[in-house]
Amino acid sequence: MYTARSLGMKRGNETCELELIAEALQTISRERSYQGLAKALLEEAARCSGATRGAVLLNGQRELLDKADASFPRERASFFASFPVSAEFRLPAELAEQVLDRKEAVVRQVGAEDLALVDLNTPASRKISQLCLPLMHLERAIGVLYLEAEGDEQRFSPRSVSVISMLALQAAVSFESVRLFEALRETNMWMIKGQQIGGMGSYRWNTRTLLSRGSREVYRILDLDLDVIPVPFEMFKSRVHPEDYPGLEQALTEAISTKSSFAHEYRVVHRDGKTLHVEAVGQFDDGPSGDLELEGIITDITQRKAEEQALADARNELARASGLASLGELAGSIVHEIYQPLTGMIMSAEACLRWLARDPIEPIDARRSVTRIIEQARRAAEVATSVRSLVRGTQVQFSRFDINDAVGEVLLLSQREIERAGVTVRTDFDRSLSHIEADRVQIQQVALNLVRNAVDAMADVEGRNRILTVCSRAADDMISVAVADTGVGIHPANRERIFETLYTTKGAGLGLGLSICRKIVRLHGGRLWVEENEMHGTKFIFVLRRRQSP
Repeated sequence: MYTARSLGMKRGNETCELELIAEALQTISRERSYQGLAKALLEEAARCSGATRGAVLLNGQRELLDKADASFPRERASFFASFPVSAEFRLPAELAEQVLDRKEAVVRQVGAEDLALVDLNTPASRKISQLCLPLMHLERAIGVLYLEAEGDEQRFSPRSVSVISMLALQAAVSFESVRLFEALRETNMWMIKGQQIGGMGSYRWNTRTLLSRGSREVYRILDLDLDVIPVPFEMFKSRVHPEDYPGLEQALTEAISTKSSFAHEYRVVHRDGKTLHVEAVGQFDDGPSGDLELEGIITDITQRKAEEQALADARNELARASGLASLGELAGSIVHEIYQPLTGMIMSAEACLRWLARDPIEPIDARRSVTRIIEQARRAAEVATSVRSLVRGTQVQFSRFDINDAVGEVLLLSQREIERAGVTVRTDFDRSLSHIEADRVQIQQVALNLVRNAVDAMADVEGRNRILTVCSRAADDMISVAVADTGVGIHPANRERIFETLYTTKGAGLGLGLSICRKIVRLHGGRLWVEENEMHGTKFIFVLRRRQSP
């Protein structure tokens, strides 16, 4: 809002020299805000015309004035600037028709009742000279300039109207430039904010000059000073971890030689010692100078790496715990089962020696002692192949949980292992399943073992896709989970033996996993078996009760 005092000198159109007009145009064109433009336009128009009151109204709600009503309340306008301050601007209907519909400048002398700037203190008998013209841009009205001058004589001469029209035209162009500038700035702010949220920045690297430019987020990721434009390659190189630079250089060289898409992960070391993991991707094209340039995105993946490491640690911990539990069960079984037969063998051997030491020798009793030694040795041997001996004393902690969620967590923990093996995962979970009553940890151990076995079974597969399929189904009071692979399969003669304790088809295996899996499933009142897959490989299926018997 502006006051009469802020408008400075009042001049008639006779005193408006060309240099003053040029100065006024420059003053308007220098403004970079709506408010500044409105103020400059009002000041310069008043100087050239001697107006004492005025207003600038711009389109409201992004609607052009030529599509609006004849009355423009302040709350509808994007900018409504006036001097002196007025609470309301009312454009009479006849002015609206001429200015907005016909795009004409209107000069007339009216009374207080026809004023557009409402002023209750203006005497009804006073005559006011009125000038109203549209602010035109590309043949469209984007606003209105309105001026008033007191006096009985017409104060707006054709010369002053011509000069003011020139000022209004410059203001209209400047208003549109400000609008475009604001839109560009808003878009740029969105881009900067989006890159900050996503932790990614855009860059462009000239392969001949080795100079690069990047967004603000690139400077943050690489710990570069914002005033370094363009960035020399040596400065970029100084931020790359020394151990990672040879691999990065090789990847860049190969991509440049073939002009293929570029993608590489490496570490960045900040000046304060902070280390970030980044991923750079890009494509080559010809720059403005004709040089080959790499344009792409650098993403800060430090958080993602930390989460992947946490998942890997959790997966390894689960595997370690499962292995320790298996070994603990095996050790407990061996200690418990083999202790008694070993004690019996020692006692029988000592008895045999006593019978043989007698004079005369007692061969019948000695033979009996040897027979007992053989029996006890056979019993100890049976321990190594006994499935039940591995699971005695197992405690099951029943709770209600979603079987689909539990199996999904296992797949998430195994994600890195699956990706490294080049395996594609397909899931088909029955979402209508209700919660199941079981030991969540033990059921997840079963699923984890089956998933790992499936991945291992596809390690040597060539010439076809490696697909891991996990699905769940419900039937009556039972829930089944199937884990299928497209691996080499299992010979029919070995399909039942693989569940035996210490039997394994892996060179480094202990033969404990499937044995314990079947034990866990049986403790839940279920079954675990293996079938031939439809196309290739095998399918392991285990069935559990929805609810445990009280």
